[in-house]
Amino acid sequence: MAAAERRVHVAVRGVFAANNSEALREAALAGLGVALLPDFSAQAAVRAGKLQLVLPQWRPVGTFGERLYAIRPYSPVVPRAVQAFVAYWRTALAGGFVIDAPSSAQPAGRR
Repeated sequence: MAAAERRVHVAVRGVFAANNSEALREAALAGLGVALLPDFSAQAAVRAGKLQLVLPQWRPVGTFGERLYAIRPYSPVVPRAVQAFVAYWRTALAGGFVIDAPSSAQPAGRR
């Protein structure tokens, strides 16, 4: 693996822990520290300049799940509408989510 692709395990300990991205986001917004957040939870606060990206070139692996599942009532044949829905979202989400930092964002320590 190239250096940019190398996996690193970081053990984290602290006085606050939660398994809810909204609770973690609110703690970070309150100034309690750094949080590992899914982009859908952090995006608005990043755009508003309330949260700042730290290590934007790093990507967590497996933290928020590797797959998204479409759950439907059982039937022996998958309805065409469900097939079309899944195909659409598979294509639409193939590139992942992108967080655009506000243009005024500066690297940590320079504010």
